Amino acid sequence: MSGVTGEWLDNSPMLSAVRSKWITMLAGVIAAVVLVSVAIGLTSPDGKVSDDKATPSAKTTSPPTASPTPSQTPTATPDSKPSADLAPASVAGSWPGRPDTVTGDGSSVDWCPAVRTTGAAEAEKLFGKAAVDKAACTAVQFVFGKRYSRLAIPRKSYAAKDLDFVLPALASSTVNAFRPRINTFVAYPNSVDARDELGLIALRGEGTPAGAKHASAGNGRVFYGKAYSADGYRDRAAWVNPTWSKVSISVDRSKAEPRIVATLDASAAIPVFNSAERRDDMLTIPTHARFFLRRDDGSTWKIGGWRITSGTYDYAQLKLK
Repeated sequence: MSGVTGEWLDNSPMLSAVRSKWITMLAGVIAAVVLVSVAIGLTSPDGKVSDDKATPSAKTTSPPTASPTPSQTPTATPDSKPSADLAPASVAGSWPGRPDTVTGDGSSVDWCPAVRTTGAAEAEKLFGKAAVDKAACTAVQFVFGKRYSRLAIPRKSYAAKDLDFVLPALASSTVNAFRPRINTFVAYPNSVDARDELGLIALRGEGTPAGAKHASAGNGRVFYGKAYSADGYRDRAAWVNPTWSKVSISVDRSKAEPRIVATLDASAAIPVFNSAERRDDMLTIPTHARFFLRRDDGSTWKIGGWRITSGTYDYAQLKLK
């Protein structure tokens, strides 16, 4: 470069003409480069197109910055490496993956804003639309508040009081019929018939080897935490991704007082750990339910009876809707 610079500093007429020509050409090249650079910046921005307040491109040559201050640190941290000891933090809270219109937390969840009915004309004429909507909501509430409960996490044994949470949803005469079923289940928890009579999901960890650290969830999956305890779901939801159909409404006149019949298909998934893939999975259990509802006190709908069946279980990688 020093030789070229020396030639450009020569003052002879011929060299001056040559220098002038080279300077002109160089200026044209520089201008072309600048135009190309601007064109690239406009047609292929590093970030999304925005207004003048957009964040500068990652290619901007700015001085290195210090580590983020506490105020810049995200409030939520990603899950740590998946482990069979504890369900991931992504499933903390009340019913993760639920529709936005479902509100509340813990045991107090309002499903009603997300419930829709079909075929309700006869029932609405008899009971009124508001009453029919409440009956449909009662059916959905039983599915996700009772059937899909923490009782599903396998445990070694049960006490009758473990099922007391179901009783407030039942009509008084139905409570009397339900208690013997509770007693049978407590005495024979491994009986499929006894579990089916409850209408609730109570997984038993079938196929768990003696002395295993975790209870089997089938197909190479295990339930989180120590076998036959709920430790692995501490501060975590037992169920995620609730889905349900429109509630089909009809009227049952076989009793002294007409009852509402509410039929729906639903599903929910319990987080489980995939031991082979070392990842978080979910076990989805579908439900077909038909409820017979009546008003014990003239205003509040109670479950008078039900016919509930489970569909085929399905496994997939954990993903919230």
